[in-house]
Amino acid sequence: MRIGEITRLTGVSKDTVRFYERQGLLDEAPQPGLTNNYKEYSAQALRRIELIGHAKALGFTLKEIAEVIAVWQENALDAQTKRAMLQTKIAQIDDKARSMAVLRAGLVDALAKVETGCDDGVAAAGNYKDNQ
Repeated sequence: MRIGEITRLTGVSKDTVRFYERQGLLDEAPQPGLTNNYKEYSAQALRRIELIGHAKALGFTLKEIAEVIAVWQENALDAQTKRAMLQTKIAQIDDKARSMAVLRAGLVDALAKVETGCDDGVAAAGNYKDNQ
């Protein structure tokens, strides 16, 4: 599929697709026609862009996403090493989820205090650091 179809299916711009390709987040798309500059993107590229979008929506940086992609693609690593690296990333995600749960609880508490007219709602949200 060409870049226009990729952008239509994923909702990202052509510039974003090209940026991901330059950054190594996507494999470079081949140009099968010698007479034009059209690139043919694979179904894997489509899935990768969707994965990137989902991970970004969850707060992951492109650097963090690139690390996971690199581990997955690295042919020099054996399965055990890949497994260990992916388990480390999963543990980091779990830590982030716990921190977000604490932050959420603090914000819910602050909201409750605001709704009851208490003035220290902001202070309650500030307790987030104390609860980590």
